[in-house]
Amino acid sequence: MKVLLINSPIRLDAKPSCIPYGLCTIASTLRNAGHDIEIYDINALRPSDEAILSDLKDKQWDIVGVSGLVTTYKFQSWLIPHLREINPAGVIVQGGGLATSNPELCTADCVIQGEGEYSMLALCNGDYITGPYTIDINSIPMPAWDLLPIGVYLENPIWGNAAGNSSGFLPGVKVTRSMNIITSRGCPYSCNFCFHLFGQGNYRIRSPENVIAEIEILIDRYTVDFIGFVDDNTTASKTWIHRLCDLVIERKLPITWGCHSRASSITPKLADKLRAAGCVWCGMGLESAAQEILNAMNKKTCPQEASAAIYALRAAGIYPNTTFIFGYPGETPETVQKTIDFKRELGIECSSFFATPYPGTVLYEQVKDRLPKDYISRLGNATEFVVNLTEMNDDLFFEMKRRMDAPASG
Repeated sequence: MKVLLINSPIRLDAKPSCIPYGLCTIASTLRNAGHDIEIYDINALRPSDEAILSDLKDKQWDIVGVSGLVTTYKFQSWLIPHLREINPAGVIVQGGGLATSNPELCTADCVIQGEGEYSMLALCNGDYITGPYTIDINSIPMPAWDLLPIGVYLENPIWGNAAGNSSGFLPGVKVTRSMNIITSRGCPYSCNFCFHLFGQGNYRIRSPENVIAEIEILIDRYTVDFIGFVDDNTTASKTWIHRLCDLVIERKLPITWGCHSRASSITPKLADKLRAAGCVWCGMGLESAAQEILNAMNKKTCPQEASAAIYALRAAGIYPNTTFIFGYPGETPETVQKTIDFKRELGIECSSFFATPYPGTVLYEQVKDRLPKDYISRLGNATEFVVNLTEMNDDLFFEMKRRMDAPASG
C-alpha cells in the first residue's frame, strides 16, 4: 500500500523545531510492515497554498493520512477537498488531536482517534479496526527521521535563546544540533485546561534503556548534542528519572538536555541529579500564584512548591523556564496581583498565555456555552486572544494582562 502522511502547519510565528513524533512512529510501523511511506511535512517546509497543491499533484497514494491538533482545523478543512479532487480514488484519513477531540468536524473517509500506529496498520492491511488501542510503547519502532526534512529540525533549537520563544539558557550552554523525544504517553495528572490525546490517566512510560537507545542513535546518526524531552512531565516517576540520569552518566553521553516537570516533583536532590546528567533546562507550568485559581484548574500544587522548585533548579545550575496562564475563570485583579508579586519576588521574566478552552478538556465543557460560533476556527496556540472567560470587562482584562506580562523590574 502506498501511504502519504501529511503534517499540518502549526505555530507559524515560530520556526519548526519539533518533529511530528507520532506521525514518524506511525510511518515506521507501516514501513516495517512492508508499506511504501512518504511524509509530506508541511510544517517544516512552510510552502504556500499554491505550492502545497502543486506538490500534491506530483505525489501518488492509496491512503493519505492528515494529522494535526485542533488548532489546524482551518487548514485541514481547506486541504481535504483538494486531496479528494487530486486523487478521487485515494482513501483520506484524519488523525491526531483534531480527530480525537472533535471527530464531528472531520470530513475524511476515515477518522482515527487516539494512538494511530495499530489503527493505521490495520487500515493499510485491510483489517477490521478494533481500536482505539492502548499500546505498549516500548514496542513502538524508532521514528522515521529519514522521511523528514531532518535538517530543518536539527538546526532549529527547541528551547534556549536561539529558539525565539519564551525560553532561555544559562550562560555557557551551546546547542548546535537538537532533537525532540517523547518518553511517555498519557499523564498521571488531570489539570482542567489540558487536553489528553491518549486518554485521561492512561499513563505509560518507555523504559530508560529504550530511551537511551534512541538518544544513542541520534548522536551517532545526526551528531545531536541537545535532547528536548517534550513530555508534559518527564519527572513524573522518581525511580524512572533517576535511572535515566544514571544511564546518561554511566555511558558518558555527550549531550545536554531539557525537560518539563511539575514544580511539586522538583527537590534539591533531584535537581542536582538532573544537572549531573546534563540537564540544563526545565520547563514548569506554574500557571498562577493565586491558590484559588490553581484550585479551579485542578492543578494540585501551590505557589510555595513553585518557588522551592525554582530555587532548587537555579542552585543546581539549571534554567527554570516558567509559564503562566492569564484569564482563567475566576481571575480578578486581585489574583493577577498575586502572580505579579510572585514573579517580582523571584525575578521571573516571561509573558503569559491566555486561558484557552480546547475541545476535549474539562475547561471547554465548563464554558462551551459562552464561546462564539466560529471559536474552533479561531483557535491558536494560546498566545493569541480568543475569548474573555473572566468577569472583568475587556478594557480591564487587557490592562491586567499587560501588567502581568510586564518585566519583573517594572
